[in-house]
Amino acid sequence: MHAGRHVHTPRPQLSVEEAAALLSRLADTVERLTGVVVEETRLVRSGAYQAARALEGEKGALSSRYMLDVGAVSGAVDAIAVQPREQLDEMERMHAAFRTALDENLAVLGTARSVAESLLRGVSEEIGGRAAPKTYDARGGAYGRPAAAPMALSRTS
Repeated sequence: MHAGRHVHTPRPQLSVEEAAALLSRLADTVERLTGVVVEETRLVRSGAYQAARALEGEKGALSSRYMLDVGAVSGAVDAIAVQPREQLDEMERMHAAFRTALDENLAVLGTARSVAESLLRGVSEEIGGRAAPKTYDARGGAYGRPAAAPMALSRTS
């Protein structure tokens, strides 16, 4: 094998029964992942950031499982296509609910991150202002606004 070249071995096609089991596992994953995302959103909205952080491990594991299952589904299009219409419709509904929950989660997390950054910037500027020397220019005016003080943030506490 040459460096940089990958040999792609074709995956064996899934049977109809294996595809049904895969869809069932994917449905379970999507349902559980949606629940974790909704709970994380609720916790962040209420300011319970430590509790929200505690969900990171489960969210990561379920996200990985979701990506693997979605990849497997995309590789089994023929076996998936012959599944009962009700099951496929239910999967579409679950995915739509997941996308909605994820969009809301990302918006809430983005807002929380923005607020936290603004607060930290304000604290840093306040610390920098207190530490700045009190000097005046030749006209008797104060020198420009002091730079923000460097800060370090530990996530271990």
